[in-house]
This record gives sequence, structure tokens and C-alpha cells, in this order.
Amino acid sequence: MADASIGYEASDLFGLASFRFVPQSSGTSTPSSNFQVLGADGDVSCERDIFERTDYTQNYKYCGSEFFGAIQEAIAPFGSVQNSKYVDSVTINMTASDYVSVDISGHNHDTNAHDIMANLYNAVDFLPYQPGESLNGWDGFGVPDFGITLGDDCSPASATVTISGTHTDEIAEDGQHLVGTTTNVQCSLSMEFNGIPTSNTVAAIQADLRANTDGMLDVIVDSIDSQDSNSAHDSFSFEAHASVQRISE
Repeated sequence: MADASIGYEASDLFGLASFRFVPQSSGTSTPSSNFQVLGADGDVSCERDIFERTDYTQNYKYCGSEFFGAIQEAIAPFGSVQNSKYVDSVTINMTASDYVSVDISGHNHDTNAHDIMANLYNAVDFLPYQPGESLNGWDGFGVPDFGITLGDDCSPASATVTISGTHTDEIAEDGQHLVGTTTNVQCSLSMEFNGIPTSNTVAAIQADLRANTDGMLDVIVDSIDSQDSNSAHDSFSFEAHASVQRISE
């Protein structure tokens, strides 16, 4: 008996492969909403399942030479539909010893599917930028410094950028999808460092990050943390976010 015909290849759900983003894995799920009426005896008298949306997840790794330029081209303005899927979030993970990975989650509906969305946001301006190089100079391996002043004895160990917004879907009289709108899109950045960077205060980090972002409100540093001990090298981390300005009404 021959081997069963079972696929062994990652799908490209969001259409990024042509921009040198290599699909690693993906998932498609169709959750249901279950509605029941219980009888006088506590048992179900009638029920209905409504399948009104499909959820999508995708992981890519970048295998090119200009990550920033590629992600600008590959990711449509946030709040729009990409490859027939509304993008709920984009997470970019960078570590010092690996290629950058991009996780995208999205959804759409069978009825009144998302198509042309009203509110759009250009959220790429918080993405990797390496001072001293051209804006498109980072090749996607390791961790860019995002403009943080490091000093001679500090190096980025990891960084994560997350782009997400508030997406509100309304339901029609038959339980199916009616309309959806996106608001309050934000970019968050978390970074970890081996060593203590020269910019190690809230004010200094905010000043460094604000010099490298456009199309956003002021960057807000949410937390900073430094660690030292007799069993590990000194380390530093921070978390920050910025609200993205809407580019269309």
C-alpha cells in the first residue's frame, strides 16, 4: 500500500511569500456560537449553532535583505483586508541568534464579509530601524536597536513589536455578521538587553524612540527594569507603546 496523500507544506494565507516572507505554519478554524433553550426539566428543547466567522493564524520567517522595506510593502495599512482576510494583529519577534519571525492573526465572515474598511492606519513606522544605516538596511537577522543609545557595553538580546487594534463586529437579526469597524490601533515594543544601555531612563528611552517614529502620537514608555546578580550578567528591559494616527476616514 502506498503512502497516504497528506500535505507537507505550509500555506501562505496572507499572501506574503512574494515579499520573501517564508511560510512556516498556519491554521484555520471555524468556531461556532451555540444557542439553546432549556425545557422545564432542564434538558435542551431546541438549539442552534451559528458559524459566522473563520479565524486564521500564520507564522512567517523573513529570508531577504531589507526587512523594513519588505514589511512596508507586504502588510497593507492596518484595518484593511489582506488576501480576503481582515488582519487582527501582527507580531514581530526578533532574537539575537535567529531570523525575524512574523505572526499574523485574522478573520473574516461568510455573510457581509469584510472588504473595503473605512478606518485605516499606517502602523509600520514603529518597525526596525538601525541608526547609521539606510532605513531599509536591516536584513532581518538578529535584533535592531530601534534607535536606543546603547553605549559600548550593551547589546539588544530580543525585541517584540505587536500591532493590534479594537475591532468591533455587529450581528444582524439572523445572527450572522452585519458590519465591522476598527479603532484604537496601537504599536507596542518590548526589548531586552545584555548589559545596561546608555539610555536607561524613561525620559531617555522616550526621546530615542520618538526620534524614529512618524505618523504616531508620542511614544509612551510603560515600564523599565534592570537586573544584576552574582550568577548572571547585568540586563535591562523596557516596554513601550504608541497610538497610530488614522490615515483615512
